[in-house]
Amino acid sequence: MAGISFTLEDKIGQIEKLAAQNKVMMMQEEDDEIVSRLMEGLQKLPPQSSLESGSNRLITAHSALATHMIHQARTLRTLTLSINYSSVPPDDDTLDLLLPLIDLIPRPAFGALTELASLHALTFSLVSQLSFLSDTLHMARQSSIAANRKLRVAREACADWKSELEQVERSRRWIEDGDWDAKCRNRNAANVCAEVTGGFEDVCRGFEERLKAQGVA
Repeated sequence: MAGISFTLEDKIGQIEKLAAQNKVMMMQEEDDEIVSRLMEGLQKLPPQSSLESGSNRLITAHSALATHMIHQARTLRTLTLSINYSSVPPDDDTLDLLLPLIDLIPRPAFGALTELASLHALTFSLVSQLSFLSDTLHMARQSSIAANRKLRVAREACADWKSELEQVERSRRWIEDGDWDAKCRNRNAANVCAEVTGGFEDVCRGFEERLKAQGVA
């Protein structure tokens, strides 16, 4: 860039990098929110077994109806062929009666059966995906429980370590406040031990004198 120092150009580049990183982070947060909403919606999704069973019953009923209509159409076709190939042709009144009936013959609609079969396949695929997501959520829940357990153990270990550090610090302060260097120089422990042993020796002498007095008596 003309008229811009290298330092300013470097700062501008750093600002551009920060802006790009912020944009990427914001997109990741939006994706995380979408995934979390999707997972929450899947967790709240009611069971789809009633929809699947209803679709199966509807497919079965439509198949039975289509088969029945095909059978009736074949029966009517057979009757029509027998009428057409009979030696006696129908009269005009019979033709006028049969022609409107031909238009009223129901014809099977295979489009609905195809759509129901497609719906059944999509429902089965959705059930499989929901089962996979349920297993994934269960594994994630187990991993979360294990992580929480490890975190609790680590927290307890940190608390024990902190307690030990506090005890060490209290011991250090007790040693520093007790002026043990001066006590060691003055041999305070030796003096206390000498006083204790001296008192014990006095007691022993008293026992000895009483025993001697009893022996003389």
